[in-house]
Amino acid sequence: MTGGGMFRNAHFDYGASGLQVHRSGHFDAPVQFLRRLDLSELLTHIPRHKLNTFHVRMEDDAQVGQGEDLRKFILAALSASHRNVVNCALCHRALPVFEQFPLVDGTLFLSPSRHDEIEYDVPCHLQGRLMHLYAVCVDCLEGVHKIICIKCKSRWDGSWHQLGTMYTYDILAASPCCQARLNCKHCGKPVIDVRIGMQYFSEYSNVQQCPHCGNLDYHFVKPFSSFKVLEAY
Repeated sequence: MTGGGMFRNAHFDYGASGLQVHRSGHFDAPVQFLRRLDLSELLTHIPRHKLNTFHVRMEDDAQVGQGEDLRKFILAALSASHRNVVNCALCHRALPVFEQFPLVDGTLFLSPSRHDEIEYDVPCHLQGRLMHLYAVCVDCLEGVHKIICIKCKSRWDGSWHQLGTMYTYDILAASPCCQARLNCKHCGKPVIDVRIGMQYFSEYSNVQQCPHCGNLDYHFVKPFSSFKVLEAY
């Protein structure tokens, strides 16, 4: 499972056990996903040396482990919400969803919080826990768009994420750049010290208790609007 057992300086490990689609209502019609003819569009956004299975989730990878289960889970979650296009959480660019890996020109991720900046919702369950599916486009990940924290003005770097797949935690919460990102949502005091941090990326997407006011919340999952997208280079 991406994140749950990964150290802070690790990259990724993928699996889909414990993933369940949140079904609400009935299907009016099957949702159609695009078929990729080639990777030429993706290549216009990334250097050619990154077009490999380490940086991009390829369909061939799905034959190993639970890749096919992950693909089916993502497409089923989107189908249940009648969506075949998602929007970048940062720049709001529309990203068509493809039927095979790489699924989007960017990467998908799950967040425990419903983010109001995105008008639609794609709910699903991770080991019985309600999560919401979001995406970040390749230009925001690769630094074509400069993404900065509105609090400390430091730059967010998403270039190490694998493209075309899904992370099972909120990737925008996983690498806090300043103390403001680790403060309580209620009293504003530090829940943990940014100099210490958490051991795993996924821990930043868990419920934490504020040691000052006692409130339990997803304190480290901040609004997408806590980042600012500067003009593309």
